[in-house]
Amino acid sequence: MARVKDVRWSYTARNADGVISAGIVLASTAVIARVKVRNLGLEPLDVKKKDAFWNIGGLSRNKAKGKSAEKNLKNFSDELRPDDIHSLVEAQTGNKENKKKVKKKIKDKDVTVFIKQFSVVIKSGVPLLKAFDIVINGIENKSFVEVLTDIRFGIESGLSLHESFGADPKIFDALFINFLAIGEQGGILEPLLAKYLEYKEKTDAIKRKVKSALAYPVIVMIVATLVLAVILGFVVPQFEEVFKSVGAELPAPTLIVIALSDVVVNYWWLVLFLVVAAIIAFRKTYSTVARFRFFVDKFIFRVPLFGELAMKTLVSRWTRTLSLLFAAGVPLNSALKSIAFLVDNYFYGAVTLNVQKDVESGNSLHVAMETSDAFPVMVNQMVAVGEEAGSLEFLLLSISDYYDQETEMVIETILSLIEPVTIVFLGVVLGAIIVAIYLPLFHLGDVVG
Repeated sequence: MARVKDVRWSYTARNADGVISAGIVLASTAVIARVKVRNLGLEPLDVKKKDAFWNIGGLSRNKAKGKSAEKNLKNFSDELRPDDIHSLVEAQTGNKENKKKVKKKIKDKDVTVFIKQFSVVIKSGVPLLKAFDIVINGIENKSFVEVLTDIRFGIESGLSLHESFGADPKIFDALFINFLAIGEQGGILEPLLAKYLEYKEKTDAIKRKVKSALAYPVIVMIVATLVLAVILGFVVPQFEEVFKSVGAELPAPTLIVIALSDVVVNYWWLVLFLVVAAIIAFRKTYSTVARFRFFVDKFIFRVPLFGELAMKTLVSRWTRTLSLLFAAGVPLNSALKSIAFLVDNYFYGAVTLNVQKDVESGNSLHVAMETSDAFPVMVNQMVAVGEEAGSLEFLLLSISDYYDQETEMVIETILSLIEPVTIVFLGVVLGAIIVAIYLPLFHLGDVVG
């Protein structure tokens, strides 16, 4: 295996006296960087690639660091610090170079299977490093093997389990890392892994259903676009030749259709280039500029049906994750902060940070959620009941189950509407093209005569 080039990693660490210091080490991966920091007699608190740079809404992290607060994003109740936005970007997107190189090759299913196998081997009493060897030997994905081998090296070199898994958090999410930390400290690793697996399988199932609901309309629209392209590119030009040969005077609708046909025939490459460029530009901006992503993520909720689907999916995951963290004994303040970095939506992530700040200031959870104005009324009411009755964990799980069912109903509605809506759309467009083409034919006999 080719040796990976060493890069600079900046770290903050704590010594035996509790004094926090910062420095730089050279290492090929985050795990090895943490090992080197620990070999200096320090406890690593944070390790990040030195050359990583993010442009957050026009501000680099370095520029943002010097400012105490940034103007609040529109419709926000509290100020959101640049470092908070940076944390959301970093936690949800990770280092771009490594992510492109690793995550595209490692699927969620690979991770779930590994955790399941690892949990079974640990439960059987096999020592930790031996458990890694057993599970790694059964994995075919070379990229995943490299990641796991790196994690194993970290553990062998003295890092804790959660430190090794969390050193480069692009494969294993923050919830899993938190559970490892709690499990190690409390000696309850096996039951927590079982709870996490149950959670992950549930959320993965919902993700698959949502993806299928989103994929179907995209496929239908692609097919519809190809049909229109064939009509404009091959059928309309034949009629255009007929009209030219007889010198017929063409009405405005026909001229518009012929103009569109000319664009498809002569400038299809330019249209294709502009569409691809627009998609690439959107994805690039969405993944690197936090302000843009925030407003896009907020706008999604206003899209008919799909906004409802996004809202119910997020509420389900939000409440299920909070319930799971409560079950593991995580304090509310810490649980909310973890959820902010787990929710794959900047609007909800930022809202959760504001809820966390309100709770930290002394407000109850349901009051903080009501203030955010981002959660359904029913959710706020049930959280209030749960807090009063001391059964918040149970009620949060009930909310999640309810919204899982609601999500499935929305998916069924979307799938049932796609076909008739597409047929009507194609019928209207094709009908308009046919009428535009046949309008001159009504007078063609007069022209020929």
